[in-house]
Parts: sequence; structure tokens; C-alpha cells
Amino acid sequence: MISSKQTVSTYAVMLGGGTLETMELSAAQAEGFECLICKAQCSTGAEAFVPVGRIPSVGSVFQCVACSGGAR
Repeated sequence: MISSKQTVSTYAVMLGGGTLETMELSAAQAEGFECLICKAQCSTGAEAFVPVGRIPSVGSVFQCVACSGGAR
């Protein structure tokens, strides 16, 4: 399923601090299946996800714990 969501598009992302940023993301990243930074799929441990923002009309976006400052 993830392999079919690798098309990259431009999205307006509302980050947690209220900042609106334009980002180039794969569909998997935009739909919350992959980390915004490293593209890891959600798992457990360092690959667990934390929400970092929203794409209006698409949903929440996430970073893995490792990319958001956790241990690798």
C-alpha cells in the first residue's frame, strides 16, 4: 500500500506552532503513513510517531520519535 503512495506533491502544512509551511511530501507522508523527515513507516520505539501538524482537508502529519529529538 505504501509503495503506491510515493508520488510527491506540494502541500500547505500547518505545523504545531501555528506556522504554515509549503512542503514537498509524498502522499504517504501527507496521509500520515511515513515520517515527514526520514520517511520511516510508523512502528514502535524510535520509529513511533508523534504528531507535528496538519494538512487542511488531508489530516495529521507526523515525525518519528528519532527525528523529533528522541534516541536512535
